Amino acid sequence: MNDIEFARSVSPQLGALYEQAKELAFTTPGHALTFLRSFAAIFCETLDPNTKGEQNLNRKIASVLTGGLASEKVLACLRTLQKSGNKATHPEEYDWTNLEFPAMVEEALPAARYLLEHLHWLSQGPAKLSEYTITQPTLHNQRELSFRAVFEEDSDARYTLGIHFKEMADHLKASERIFRADDGYGFTSRPAIDQAIHWFKLAAKNSHIEAMYEYGAYLARLQGDAFEDKRREGEHYVWQASESNHAEAQAVMGDYYFWGSARYEQDLEYARELYQQAAVQSHPRALAQLGRMHERGLGGPVDFHAAFQCSLQSAEAGFPQAQFHLYTLHLQGHAFAGDRPAAINWLIEAAEQKYPDAMLALADLITQKRVPGRAVMEAQALYEQCISTQHTRIKALYALANLLATHTEELDALHLGLSSAHNCKDEIVTKPEYQGLLLGCERIIVTISKKLNDAMARTYPQLAFRVPVPPTIPDRPTYTGPSVGRNEPCPCGSQKKYKHCCL
Repeated sequence: MNDIEFARSVSPQLGALYEQAKELAFTTPGHALTFLRSFAAIFCETLDPNTKGEQNLNRKIASVLTGGLASEKVLACLRTLQKSGNKATHPEEYDWTNLEFPAMVEEALPAARYLLEHLHWLSQGPAKLSEYTITQPTLHNQRELSFRAVFEEDSDARYTLGIHFKEMADHLKASERIFRADDGYGFTSRPAIDQAIHWFKLAAKNSHIEAMYEYGAYLARLQGDAFEDKRREGEHYVWQASESNHAEAQAVMGDYYFWGSARYEQDLEYARELYQQAAVQSHPRALAQLGRMHERGLGGPVDFHAAFQCSLQSAEAGFPQAQFHLYTLHLQGHAFAGDRPAAINWLIEAAEQKYPDAMLALADLITQKRVPGRAVMEAQALYEQCISTQHTRIKALYALANLLATHTEELDALHLGLSSAHNCKDEIVTKPEYQGLLLGCERIIVTISKKLNDAMARTYPQLAFRVPVPPTIPDRPTYTGPSVGRNEPCPCGSQKKYKHCCL
């Protein structure tokens, strides 16, 4: 028998999800991952019936683990399906990194098969595992989808084709440098996104809920005065999907009322209600946004306990923004008051998902030797990754240069540090909010230049080459900003205590 027949023999329900994922693996790998995430949820319910009704997959997995029903390998497979499924379900929330859905599917399908083998072992005991062959996804499924979409006017097939072309367009868009102003897609990705919207529109006209959301969200994001009517039409489609209890649509409707939009005026109280509706379905971004609203008293009273609970649920679902938010709540004294290691563990989880703010914060903690078991120079790789993200770039350049200026004597590392400091200094000029780092950059350049000359003399004693050392930087002018304690971080951005830096 083949793998699909084996899956159905173990569990008809899991087998059906596995088959759907397998059929979509070639055509729409991102869509396939959402089926495999559902596979993980049903697997947990099969092992532990008490988890039925629990919508948070992380809690299902935790229940299976604490009940002693899963090995480390089973847990690792479940985490693979959970994390890849989260990214496929909410790709717009991972705009700081490239999502390679085909590679994720190649990792997720074997994980699902191992979980099926585990269930087979539990039901059959130590009996020999049934042998099966693994079939490979083919273009046949795409041809069948096209036939159903065109000749049978099947809404599900049309929606799936829309997802296929949208995934293709988003993949092509990642490598484009010139974009159209209205929707952000370029010349290469244009045919694919046009096809995607064509199929979404056809399915939406037949009241396909997911297609109504996708078509509506695309129209609502169009930029420019000429598209005001299109944006209003799109927001109406999103509203229709939200009325059918579509969690993503409810969260987006919350955004419309939170910020105000083409069709809806700002109403923070109703925005909170919409986020709550999506949160009931464990929508991670809605939970995270709801947590921030509770924290800041937006649309209702301040409630730090509710802020913590919402962020915790979102973090448990694998949402990196919420994982980082838990750490910031800890810094404010509103979460894990007596359990700093737990807060740092959430920070590490967010950083492992490449969330730039979390990587930057974790790197800072590592340089301060406040993360047990992590060497100071491990921060270098984190800073280097943060440089590629616009809003963390300058801080990361500065921190990287400072790290290399103070913790290395290696020639290549010093060259990197000097380059980072110069880049940071050049970019600060156009950003007034970072002017406080300018003097620090100049000091770092002086320090690294001197160390480079020493390193060059050691490495190439026969050469007389020397790096020009800028003049000694004058002392910082008298600080006139808000009061800074002796043990607080120095306002120059050096990451040293004020008493050890610019006091």
